[in-house]
Amino acid sequence: MASLRVTAAAVLSLLIGPLAWAQDPVIAHVGSIVRVTAPTVSPKRLTGTLDGANESFLRLSTTTGPIVIPRNAIERLEWSRGLHKPVLKRTLEGAAVLGAFGFVFGTAGHDPNEKEPLCGKRVRCAAVGAGVGAVLGLAASAFAQPQHDWADVPGVRRVRLILRPRPDGVAAALLMRW
Repeated sequence: MASLRVTAAAVLSLLIGPLAWAQDPVIAHVGSIVRVTAPTVSPKRLTGTLDGANESFLRLSTTTGPIVIPRNAIERLEWSRGLHKPVLKRTLEGAAVLGAFGFVFGTAGHDPNEKEPLCGKRVRCAAVGAGVGAVLGLAASAFAQPQHDWADVPGVRRVRLILRPRPDGVAAALLMRW
């Protein structure tokens, strides 16, 4: 009876092993552009194409050549969802900055010699400033260089055991990221 259980456990582990490997989130991003943070390998973040991965290492193809990175050295792994221009961000920034400037300008005292002030009410000045800022933000984003839209690869380094020597022994800590 015991040998039947051992045999069943062995067969079950052989059948589930490939399924567990298929659930590895890194394997889904082979061929994608990734950014790896591994301070023990390189002080800077490494960016390149993920060529391959197994349970111990990642193989990254960079402009300087291929790099093999141990998985236990990886602190963060991100993949690029593509190149994007920050159009909305720049438009909103321009509108907010020049809208606030228009609001402040609308509250400033006017020259009594002027027949008609440039902008008589705060709300009108803020609206004009926001409109001009939005147009300038759109123009600035049209000339901006596209940037990568990075997203974390889920499941990488979520649980980590940290061992530190102490004068009276060893301290252990379990670090969990959500």
